Amino acid sequence: MPAENPAEFLRALLDASPLAIIAIDQTGQVKLWNREAERLFGWTEAEVFHRPLPLAIELLPYPQEIILQTKHGLGIEVDVRVADWRDARGNDQGKLLFAADTTARQRMQQELADLTEQEQAARREAQSERRFRELLEAAPDAIIEVDRDGRIILLNRVTEKLFGYPREELIGKSVEVLIPADLRLAHSKHRGHYWDHPQTRAMGSGLALEGQRKDGTCFPVEISLSPVYSDDSFRVTAIIRDITERKQAEDRIHVIQEQYTRDLAYKNRELEERNRQIERANRLKSEFLASMSHELRTPLHTIIGFSELLGEELEGPLNEKQQRFINHIHKDSMHLLELINDVLDLSKIEAGRLELRPEVFDTVSVIEEALASVRQTGEVKRLTIEREVPELPTVYADRLRFKQILLNLLSNAVKFTPEGGLIRVEAVMDEAQIAFSVIDTGVGIAFEEQKSVFDKFYQVGHTTKGVREGTGLGLAITKKLVEEHGGTIYVVSEPGKGSRFTFTIPVEGSTSGEAGQS
Repeated sequence: MPAENPAEFLRALLDASPLAIIAIDQTGQVKLWNREAERLFGWTEAEVFHRPLPLAIELLPYPQEIILQTKHGLGIEVDVRVADWRDARGNDQGKLLFAADTTARQRMQQELADLTEQEQAARREAQSERRFRELLEAAPDAIIEVDRDGRIILLNRVTEKLFGYPREELIGKSVEVLIPADLRLAHSKHRGHYWDHPQTRAMGSGLALEGQRKDGTCFPVEISLSPVYSDDSFRVTAIIRDITERKQAEDRIHVIQEQYTRDLAYKNRELEERNRQIERANRLKSEFLASMSHELRTPLHTIIGFSELLGEELEGPLNEKQQRFINHIHKDSMHLLELINDVLDLSKIEAGRLELRPEVFDTVSVIEEALASVRQTGEVKRLTIEREVPELPTVYADRLRFKQILLNLLSNAVKFTPEGGLIRVEAVMDEAQIAFSVIDTGVGIAFEEQKSVFDKFYQVGHTTKGVREGTGLGLAITKKLVEEHGGTIYVVSEPGKGSRFTFTIPVEGSTSGEAGQS
């Protein structure tokens, strides 16, 4: 039935809309704030009427998906559309805002369906008709209304622009005129099915839909259908959106993804080939170093042996200068042998040719042997060298490599601990492993350098004055040897206070033994 008061009818119509509808005049003051706007944003119409818009919205001419803050401080995600508000003569009245939850697009369809249901009543009153037309024309998508026979009875300006037809050429025509010719028969059948089972839904869900312009060109569309009931008729409202740009973007993304997949596969193949080449080169390098180390050690042992014989003066006395030269030869030869042994060990490890010879042994006796090896050097610097080791089980490991680990750590401790300092070896039984620590009061290692001390060729304490540098392989080899035994190694250090190097050796399969403290 027609409303006695057109304004009341229109107000009821707007308040029934599932969209938040807001009208703002040219001064920026709110002139319309429907019930959904109250529900969505929290302000009542009385609180905002004739006042500036309380929402932080840029009045942009394109759709926005933004988060707005309600009166109660909550952030809600909404789809905002802004359109020009014009009267029947085309005069600018301000702006119209349409807002809806982005997760509930069907609400817009329902709102339009509700508006269409009231269309006949709104037409009886000029004012209601004008307001309805303003809302219809302000919608950002093409909207058409079709009767049961498939004839177009209503459309908005966007429909004219989108399909290229003037309004008068579409009113009363079959809706199939907007569909590509090869799809019209199928669409006619689907339309009949929809009349039998009307519901608000997306048209052709999962299918690629197309519209056809007056000039015959086709373009991809997204269509939502809503049934509209009135006392004397039943119609369908279709909301049509041109998704050409979206499809083009999707196609570009698809092409880019395919190209990226091909490029990635090619890069992976390249990387795999490079890795194989690197592994082969690394293996050849290690084999070469191992071979060269053996070749170098043979003449070096001869030099060391003859220098020792000369130093013992078995072939006659030496003067002071000759003795000094012989000592230099012997000392530097021993240092060179140590460097060659480091290179040989590392090359064996990297080539996978290091063979451990495990046996059952008492770790305390090996600790004492290692300490004895460095005590003479430590005495020159007046270092205190001690051990603090509780009773420990024997272990099943490579005895010589275990001693090498200790000697590498102790030699570094002696090298980098100033005169009068302290070096101590500790051991702690920890479940199925023993943790051995070499502690010194030396120069220490800066925190940013600690992660690099076990890297190959890294010079530990290379800035320490008066300290002779090695190859930078000692700690790298030590780490590899510990890991070959199934253990781990780490360092805790503080510059100026000293360092603690701790490594673990598993005791699985070991036998119990005794050790003491000194």
